Amino acid sequence: MLTADWSKLPVDLLGLIASRLHFVEDWVRFGGVCKSWRTGILQNGNSSCSFLPWLMLPQRTHESSRTFYSPFKCKSYDICLSGVLDKRCWGSSHGWLVTLGANFDMHLLNPLSGVQISLPPLNKCQNLNTLICTGKSFRDSFVSKVILSASPSSSDCVIFALYSDNWKMAFAKPGDVAWTPLSSIRGHVDDAICHDGKFYAIDTFGEVLIWDFAGFFLKKIAFTPSRDMDNLVYVTTYLVELEGQIYAVMRLLFDTRITDTPCLSTWSFKIYKLDVYNEKWEEVKSLGDWSIFVGSNHSFSISCCAYPECESNCIFFTDDFSGVYYNAVHGYDMGTYNIQNGGMQPLIQENVSAFAFSQPLWIIPSLS
Repeated sequence: MLTADWSKLPVDLLGLIASRLHFVEDWVRFGGVCKSWRTGILQNGNSSCSFLPWLMLPQRTHESSRTFYSPFKCKSYDICLSGVLDKRCWGSSHGWLVTLGANFDMHLLNPLSGVQISLPPLNKCQNLNTLICTGKSFRDSFVSKVILSASPSSSDCVIFALYSDNWKMAFAKPGDVAWTPLSSIRGHVDDAICHDGKFYAIDTFGEVLIWDFAGFFLKKIAFTPSRDMDNLVYVTTYLVELEGQIYAVMRLLFDTRITDTPCLSTWSFKIYKLDVYNEKWEEVKSLGDWSIFVGSNHSFSISCCAYPECESNCIFFTDDFSGVYYNAVHGYDMGTYNIQNGGMQPLIQENVSAFAFSQPLWIIPSLS
């Protein structure tokens, strides 16, 4: 009886099999079978393929290990990451984290490969000449969000930072020695994205501001949906790209910070699609076969046709506020919102971390 030598499978076949693996943990196991399997899939470029998102959980101790939760497998993985210890982090769909320490140091970090890339010091940006802020405060709350346009391996990679109570923004590219500030901001900015060679930001005055990647302000578009709500409702808006179009996702939260129990609790979402050319908004009642991920990461979408393990027509959300902006007494406000029926399901039960700067966030893992 002949025994098959699985190590001699054709390279093209190995690449085809690996391209059908939607979980990064399965891809790692696949490449760990033998040297020829790992070499074969690397040669086929599958180290840069896209996987389903992980939820990176907050720091719990002064140790380097950090837990990542796969909601589509209901499994957790502990990874030793000295590069995130005592640092604020933001996630991305490109496999990289942005990290910020209490010493003002900023880096890009791939949590699977361990590769780090230094970023210029944001505290020395031109629009912060009169900055009076400790490194700890700068890390904990001064910087609101940092966004990547692409993987650092791409020439299209631009890093976009939102800071100073959401009133200032700047951008930089890997290798830059300084950040370039953006102008024409007149209000509190909720969120921003990089799309089609431009920066888009949405503020609380109901305007979408647009710059090119050189930092030149192009125009603003009025966001017409009303933000007027009951005084117990707080609204924050995310921008996300879906099938080449820009969507605004309004997150409605009960704001009970004025009562005895401080808490921001999500109860609904509203979605609008932007027609940039005609400067019009259209309310969207369904995402079809897509789902959206929002939180302490740049907002992104997933095709559930390509990734059937992910439930379609849903918004997966994490907590942007607990610990950083107020001392919550309950667990994190994160879960899955079903757009069709308005139902809400919790993702995972997590007590608020004692490290206030550390929040749960989404990241799509990548080995490149």
